[in-house]
Amino acid sequence: MSIITGIQACEVLSARHRPLPVYIDRSGRWFAGDRLREVGAYVDADFADLAVSFDVGRGVLVPEPPRQRGLLGRGRAAEAEPIRPDVVLPATHGSQGEDGCLQGLLELADLPYAGPTLEAAVLAMNKVVTKVLLRSAGIPVLDELVLRREAYEQEGAAALATRVASRFGLPVYVKPASLGSSVGVSRCGDQAEVVDALDLAFELDRVVLVEPAVEGGIEVNCAVLGRPGVGPRSSVCEQPVATEGFLSFEDKYMRGGGKADGAKGAGGTAGVKGGGVGQGGSGTKGAGMSSMQLVIPAPIDDASTAKVKELAEQTFTVLGCAGVARVDMLLDAHGHIYVNECNTIPGSFSFYLWEPAGLPFVDLMDELLTLAQAEHAERARTTRTFDTNLLAARAGGAKA
Repeated sequence: MSIITGIQACEVLSARHRPLPVYIDRSGRWFAGDRLREVGAYVDADFADLAVSFDVGRGVLVPEPPRQRGLLGRGRAAEAEPIRPDVVLPATHGSQGEDGCLQGLLELADLPYAGPTLEAAVLAMNKVVTKVLLRSAGIPVLDELVLRREAYEQEGAAALATRVASRFGLPVYVKPASLGSSVGVSRCGDQAEVVDALDLAFELDRVVLVEPAVEGGIEVNCAVLGRPGVGPRSSVCEQPVATEGFLSFEDKYMRGGGKADGAKGAGGTAGVKGGGVGQGGSGTKGAGMSSMQLVIPAPIDDASTAKVKELAEQTFTVLGCAGVARVDMLLDAHGHIYVNECNTIPGSFSFYLWEPAGLPFVDLMDELLTLAQAEHAERARTTRTFDTNLLAARAGGAKA
């Protein structure tokens, strides 16, 4: 999904900027080059000639020398100048990209970057911490039971399943605390399913969240744009269409869409939105999150829409988000609204929620770059290093 989001961004940024795609593979190697803008290039993923190193101290991408066979090992470095980007636009989803790891690296390199601040990335990735913060701010969230791997290993899944049933009854949802895209999320209708769900969730995370199911309700999402200290603005709302009671990874990323009368999605597709309008040569504008089945705008009344937007903006502010984030909510059968989670780098940057709100994808990208530079300037105003004679004084005392 990160690949699709990145390619989409490159396509749109090309209209006004000079984007350089950078790819980090599963082993942590970095690659940079225009070939990374083609979806087909990732089938074989032979990017050896595009390898780069990231020099944190200088904030530059340094082309790596080609590897040579024989006793000489690595050849001489290519005579290419290091590249220092003006702004970094993370299009990364999930662990080590959306959880603060990449943001921390970019702050060490003193590079402007779009998207969540380091603090917001860390807070929003942990669903337990998110709930604590939102609840303390008066934002409605579902009740939860937090389970840890130590208890799972000491007591066993069956004992924990009994605790879950006594707390909430059934059905419930079991989810890893720090993953996204519905990875590892299970809906459980009996205790045997809870046991299986716990086994899976604890394989993926050391902390697991259990929540009561909201029966008869719908999911509604809303994107927010802004940064700390600047009034946020919200997009139109969407209703994701699930196939089996909740949105699975397959629902989000592996399905195309259909059409129905009613709401209107980006690219002129009416009703349940799927696909989209290709842009550039690779036709990826309608892929990724924008290709799942979505009803845009969400089929809820004006009062509920206003409340969803209000809660989305409040969540964005409480977590200290920057750039564009998507806040996912649950509406139960009685009209109560609960914030479920905040995606600080949403798939496709949620462009399909901004276009119906009057903000084209190309303008959204410009907004993200502007926000990134403003946030970087704000960080520079804070003193982070201090001159002190403490070490010199101690060294002098030791000599005496």
